[in-house]
Amino acid sequence: MHLVATMTKSAAGWILAALLAGRGAAAFSPGRAAARVSTELRLNSDDRRAFLSRALNLPFVLLPAAANAASVPVQRAVGSAESKCREQGNCLETFELDGAVGWNWGGTERCDASDPLCGPDGRLREEALSGKPVPAKDPAFVVTDVVELALTIGTGSNSDSGIMKLGLYGEKCPELVAELKDLCGTGLVTSKDLLLGAPVKLGVGGSLTYIRPEERLEFGVGSQKVAYAKSIRKAKAPEEFVPQARPGGERLEAVRRELSSRKHDVAGLVSMPKDGIGYGGGLVLGKDDEAYASAFQISATSAPDMDKEGRKVIGQLIDGKSMDLLARLAGSPTRKMLPGQNGGTPLIKVTVDDCAIYSVADLVAKE
Repeated sequence: MHLVATMTKSAAGWILAALLAGRGAAAFSPGRAAARVSTELRLNSDDRRAFLSRALNLPFVLLPAAANAASVPVQRAVGSAESKCREQGNCLETFELDGAVGWNWGGTERCDASDPLCGPDGRLREEALSGKPVPAKDPAFVVTDVVELALTIGTGSNSDSGIMKLGLYGEKCPELVAELKDLCGTGLVTSKDLLLGAPVKLGVGGSLTYIRPEERLEFGVGSQKVAYAKSIRKAKAPEEFVPQARPGGERLEAVRRELSSRKHDVAGLVSMPKDGIGYGGGLVLGKDDEAYASAFQISATSAPDMDKEGRKVIGQLIDGKSMDLLARLAGSPTRKMLPGQNGGTPLIKVTVDDCAIYSVADLVAKE
């Protein structure tokens, strides 16, 4: 039975490889497959990889010949093994699926994700990315408040730090700006009568939760339970802990009535979900514990897709150092689960250690 199970998994492997090669279901014949697998079950091979290699070359799989395999469109195969198989046109035959289907991340020789020069494709850049220009000042977009995000990039002795400064358009989007100020300040509270709960604070458990390379960053609190446990210095939150629900009622309606201050037409714009904080996780809302994982985003380039998603611009980055940090983070590698996936969680941990808020009016008065 163990042998049968092992061979069945191997058979699944070459079926998957055939599908990834773009041959589709038409290239697969169940009857012929069963006969071929039955024959393979009688083999006494001590080398699983050798078996897979033979299976991938079986005629009924109809894999492309070496010349055709080299023409499979791959944009970002990485590592020497992938590069070699691409040159020789035998990525599938040697079971180097990263090279065959063009994963954005993978391979045997990829760069260290903590290196500022490490790119989304797993290769080292020759020089560090420089930020795009700070969004131009416009009298139509008055910055009323400044939020400073203190970030730690990486962990341990190799960690780095940086400050990202966000200017908020409090006159254009007062309700949305108020939500972000709550998240960065005293914390978001939607339920005051919880037996055991805590405000949602970006400076306690907040992090960079998503990157769409060279297009946008996303920040939020991935888990309220984890954040609360961190705040009380425990490994996990007590069982009776109840996370804050998403905003509702009049607060939600007020946010929905607000319009975006401008288009997502340059890098460095602060963007909120169309229904505000707590509603940025897609069409299907997840558990309350993860409701604030997609709190807000920052554009890393002109991003018309963010307009199509109904997102609302409520502010911008305000200095060159912040733009440089944006470029670095947006050019970082991400975890990829599927080929062609546009973005993912960062491979390197980026935490929000502190989130400070300043009123521009107060700053001017002090000067």
